[in-house]
Amino acid sequence: MSNNKQSNSFGGTSNDKECFDSEIGWGIHLDNDSYVQLFKSTAELILNITGAKTFTDFGGGMGAYAKAMKESGCVVTYYDLNPHHCDYVKERIKDIEIKQMDFTTSRPKEVDLMASIEVMEHITDDKLKPFLKRIKCKYFHFSSTPNYTDFDAEWGHINIKTEKEWIALFEECGFTLHSKIQQPTAWSLLFTKSLQ
Repeated sequence: MSNNKQSNSFGGTSNDKECFDSEIGWGIHLDNDSYVQLFKSTAELILNITGAKTFTDFGGGMGAYAKAMKESGCVVTYYDLNPHHCDYVKERIKDIEIKQMDFTTSRPKEVDLMASIEVMEHITDDKLKPFLKRIKCKYFHFSSTPNYTDFDAEWGHINIKTEKEWIALFEECGFTLHSKIQQPTAWSLLFTKSLQ
């Protein structure tokens, strides 16, 4: 049952269940080996660079990144607003901390590595900037589509920026670009942040 007036937890017109079901249909789930392997190879690459032992995933979705980091030995905290994502991850991944909430309002504990993969295009700058200024981490792995699509309104893509614009926003919030990673997307970036 579709209700186009009901918004989802990531700002679009499709409801949370419709978004969850769409992801399952697109192969974005933990039973799709190629999807799981993408995040396993991403975790391996990022851990080789950062040496992280603690990891927080903001907007962790189906949990593939959290799962890969947990299996690599990291202590993992997972945030997501969609209750269907959180229920799915609770059933599939053990021994991680799961927080169903708007991470931009949180005060997360300091960790080695934070990530937000294909999430910040759903959030306005007025919420992102205070959050990014407040968080404490050594590294931040970031990806947000620079591309417009025909389903941006349904999916809640309200803050699409170019790579240059995202880098400027992160720099304004105290981050420095470390490298262009290109995993799990071609536009992924790794930032560092002073813990002072």
